[in-house]
Amino acid sequence: MWAEPGNPKEILEIVSLAESKNKKFIIAGKGTNLLVRDEGFDGVIIHLAGDFEKIEEECEGIIKVGAGLGLAKLVKYAFDKSLGGCEFLAGIPGGLGGAIFMNAGVRRPEGGPGFIEIKDILLDIEALDLKDKTIKDLGKKDIDFKYRSSGLAGKIILGARLGLKKDKKEDIQLRISEFNKKREWLTKIGFPNAGSIFKNPSSDKPAGMLIESCGLKGKRIGDAEISRVHANVIVNLGKAAAKDILELIDLARTSVKQKFGIDLELELKLL
Repeated sequence: MWAEPGNPKEILEIVSLAESKNKKFIIAGKGTNLLVRDEGFDGVIIHLAGDFEKIEEECEGIIKVGAGLGLAKLVKYAFDKSLGGCEFLAGIPGGLGGAIFMNAGVRRPEGGPGFIEIKDILLDIEALDLKDKTIKDLGKKDIDFKYRSSGLAGKIILGARLGLKKDKKEDIQLRISEFNKKREWLTKIGFPNAGSIFKNPSSDKPAGMLIESCGLKGKRIGDAEISRVHANVIVNLGKAAAKDILELIDLARTSVKQKFGIDLELELKLL
């Protein structure tokens, strides 16, 4: 079942309906980083729409964004308002809610240590706590942000406030171009995919490098293939089944564990 609530009350109604029928439910933003098993998902998929896609400037430098808004629209809105700080989100698929939940980020374009992550521009969020069915405001200090995680399981992100800075449009555009240039490899993949499969174990040992070192680039099962462009992406060459992709995931995990003693952790979400 697919549901598109337009406000928190409708979310609660859908959740209550799912619980009354003993059905699982998930929040799906733009559907990125998601693999549905071949047997499908016997539950409710909740897609935030309506008011959850709104964006407005609350005061200078602070914007209020719905969790359902696409990141591309967020970056464009900030650019139009001459607000800098979220350029690193350019080219990242998905919506704001998923980006916060996964603490989306990228390596710094200037080659500095660590990542630029969404936690760096986040002020606070509004979230529906599924334990007591209440809406709570959580500041950044209340959220357990780590690499590709937020500790927000059991909560539905409704929206957030982001802190940006006034800047010249030409400087903002320059930074957007720099981040887009770092993602040029994405345009070369050429086949449908769900993005990065695994989290990077560390900044100096990215998952793609480890998988490539195991000689798995181009490895194919059915119509699923470990990309010849980037080994941390599995592409669909035509009619790949989820089981084919899962077999390649298991192969990559086993191979990296045997060669490097490293356990790869999924970034991809499975349904």
